[in-house]
Amino acid sequence: MTDEPAGTPDTPVRPPKPSRRADLLAIVFVVIAVGVAGWALRHQLPDVLDAVGRIAWWRAVLALGCVVAGLLATAEVWKYCLVALGSRVTSNAARQIFFPAQVGKYLPGSIWPFLAQMRFAREHGVPGGLALLAGSVFLVVHAVTSVLVGALLLISQPDLVSRFGWAGVCIPLALVLLHPKVINLLARKLAGRSGVEPPVLRWSHLVRPLAWMLPAWLGYGAAGYLLADPFTDSVLQLAVVCTGAFALGWIVGLVVFIAPAGVGAREAVLILALSPLLGVAAATTVSVILRVAHTLADMLLALRYGMVRARRNRRHGQPVPSA
Repeated sequence: MTDEPAGTPDTPVRPPKPSRRADLLAIVFVVIAVGVAGWALRHQLPDVLDAVGRIAWWRAVLALGCVVAGLLATAEVWKYCLVALGSRVTSNAARQIFFPAQVGKYLPGSIWPFLAQMRFAREHGVPGGLALLAGSVFLVVHAVTSVLVGALLLISQPDLVSRFGWAGVCIPLALVLLHPKVINLLARKLAGRSGVEPPVLRWSHLVRPLAWMLPAWLGYGAAGYLLADPFTDSVLQLAVVCTGAFALGWIVGLVVFIAPAGVGAREAVLILALSPLLGVAAATTVSVILRVAHTLADMLLALRYGMVRARRNRRHGQPVPSA
């Protein structure tokens, strides 16, 4: 059971239209990124294969578990973004909306998760426009915290300042963006067609979404650490670098919006950040396995909570619309 939403009634929302040109650009980008990476690493293929063999199977399994834990935390972030806007759902309901919709980020174009969230949210009595706005607040919170966490990379690896110095410049900006009024403004710009007039956000509304990003980043960082640990003895430094590198990779993947789920862009950042500690071959191996783990975790969670959603709809005699 979910709490009744406290937001405004659901009004007709005209969703953004998919762009065929953007879809084509996304496909071309992924093909080029994979091709360029393959060409650059053509002489290091034996080293990459050797690095794969050095990562024990149990490390890969534990890394997948850490990724799942991080993703579960992000569902709580989305839930409390919705709460901040005046509509409450249980954690289980939030996962039924959030995870099946997240599969859309692997499709060309960046609008599919938002469209799916709007559709699935209505099944729980949440106005579609409010779900669209919550997704926009979620994106802003995610982006702002990724810059702050990415600053750890610069603190632990001064040599990387020349490569990621822009992150240091962005830190003061990120702190400004944390202000509720700024987040509210950005979210409303992102969800200009939401058709919902949100409440004025205050610090008390954002404490929980921001707090739940901490276990999310820690889970992602722990996954990277588990995979990279066999290649270096620098324990603390490696843990910080893995966490900061993933955060920077996430924001770069967001900026390179034509890359579905940041494919290619995120891996490039991880390789650049991890190479000084691990070497190019090992850094490439870790970044590729992390991508596989995140994709697998997304699919498993989408399947798990998609099935829960389908059973719920059957019990209530509702049709089960597709994403």
